[in-house]
Amino acid sequence: MVLVAQAVAPGLVGESHSITDGVILAATVILWSLVLDAVAYRWPRLSRVIKARPRLLIEHGRLNHKVMRRELMTRSEVTVQLRLHGIEDISQVQRACLEPNGMISILRQNGTETDEPARPEVL
Repeated sequence: MVLVAQAVAPGLVGESHSITDGVILAATVILWSLVLDAVAYRWPRLSRVIKARPRLLIEHGRLNHKVMRRELMTRSEVTVQLRLHGIEDISQVQRACLEPNGMISILRQNGTETDEPARPEVL
């Protein structure tokens, strides 16, 4: 959605000579997104190449620093996410995965999944 908004913005603000430029760019982004989703659905083997996979961020209470470097995450960012799931100590985590949508799924040492992260109150 951000790409589509960025593509259409110049045409709406008046920086472009025609709105058609933005519409064509937005349609191209949406079309390729749909094509890649359809290809990944039709041929699951290609899905491994096209689609992102979950990345193992924590295993048996230990941070995977290689994944953290690749994803540009700091220890404090990970601990914030753990606190949002109600976990105060990283040793309570059996596995935590960084999902393709940006969320972190967590499995506690006792084998239970944590609840959905708390949502901030709207002021």
